[in-house]
Amino acid sequence: MSVNSYWAYGLNIQSDLMCPELLSHPHPTSAPDVTISLAAPESLEFTSLGGRRYDVRPGRFRLEVPGVARYSVEDGRWILIEPLPESSVEMIRLFLLGSTMGALLYQRGLFPLHGSAVETPWGAMVFVGAQGAGKSTLAAEFHRCGYRLLSDDVCAVQKTARGLVILPAVAQVRLCADAYERLGNPPGARFDIDKFIMPMGEKYCPEPVPLKGIHVLSDVDSDCPQFEPIRGLGRVKCLLENLYRPHYLNGQRTQSELVRMAGIVAAQAMVSRVTRRRNTTASEELVKFLELAWTRHVAIPGGDTQNESVCA
Repeated sequence: MSVNSYWAYGLNIQSDLMCPELLSHPHPTSAPDVTISLAAPESLEFTSLGGRRYDVRPGRFRLEVPGVARYSVEDGRWILIEPLPESSVEMIRLFLLGSTMGALLYQRGLFPLHGSAVETPWGAMVFVGAQGAGKSTLAAEFHRCGYRLLSDDVCAVQKTARGLVILPAVAQVRLCADAYERLGNPPGARFDIDKFIMPMGEKYCPEPVPLKGIHVLSDVDSDCPQFEPIRGLGRVKCLLENLYRPHYLNGQRTQSELVRMAGIVAAQAMVSRVTRRRNTTASEELVKFLELAWTRHVAIPGGDTQNESVCA
């Protein structure tokens, strides 16, 4: 079986499974950070799940997706996949790059947010929120306006000697049908499983970018979008609520470290709430609104910030 080499979240990944969603590694190595292997049928022990779909223990994660596959993640370095009979490779990759990769990031001590991120002149901006809040749609609109994508669905924050950064991940955005239509049916997209896949091409940022802001998207019964900085302990609470699969954190060896990390992110990054009426605020208008808000709120070398709410 041929081995495929990829690069995502700053990790050198070798995989038995082809993953076209990931970037090929320019310099494959015999000592990868992460190894993804296909396991023989019924070779993974899952009796300990006791009817549950997942199990988290220090250094070990188990996930069973009925009709798709069983996944095992060990010590942030190994992923074993046992495909179930008649499962499709597309569905196997969907849960590999989502839930399973999120568990691996927790094991490696990274801070995974459930959101999409783009590179901007101010730094990396992340959009988080509940399922269906419009995170991917907004990232796709920024892409259409010339910004480069960093990640979609799972955004990993890493603490470095130079500060917090967002690590680049997949070079595509997954859009539901209505979002794809609202964006004008952009060319180059393909339909896969249940969503349209938009490859980012050259408008993908392959390098880590300093984290500048995290925005919680939500709907509001108002014709005027609002940008409101979140202050105090509400910042930490907001970050923990918007982790990727936050229930996967309980039982991790890194749990205490990542809770402390929430405080570090809250102290160093702008955390704000962005509300708008979805059916009246077009994505392009929201991009312009946020550009204006960032100009007013985000520190620029030699400039000041403002903290009042913005209504465009």
